Amino acid sequence: MPEIKRILLPVVFSEHDTLAADYARQIALCAGAEVDLLHVTPKVDFIYGHEMALQTLHKDFKGYEEEVANKLMTAFAEKSLAGVQVKNRVVIQGNPADEIIHYANHHEIQMIVIATHCRKGLDALFVGSVADRVIKGSGVPVLAVHPPCHI
Repeated sequence: MPEIKRILLPVVFSEHDTLAADYARQIALCAGAEVDLLHVTPKVDFIYGHEMALQTLHKDFKGYEEEVANKLMTAFAEKSLAGVQVKNRVVIQGNPADEIIHYANHHEIQMIVIATHCRKGLDALFVGSVADRVIKGSGVPVLAVHPPCHI
């Protein structure tokens, strides 16, 4: 079995992240691995109207969003990843699935542990599944952690 030294744990700050973190923590403790936390925010590609004012507002909001996400990741790591070395806490903009795969490919990640959200039917069709796209596009093993689903 290949050595696992670095695990990527994408987070969206939902209750599902805690369950995925439990798995990432246990694997990291057993393997002596580090964990990278990654939060991807959607990228705004266009701005209408008063372009300069809106771009400034967006830039300020992006900085604020990164600051809040970093604080949330720090608290999340202290609570859910106790005893595990968290190597990086990263906030980036873009398409979540693409950015997760790109990060894994460029940061020596050996495993991704990702939460799913138990979407079914039309909800899954229209909302899509980041976890599904990561599983299909990743070059490293992906552990998809499903929360208890109520049918």
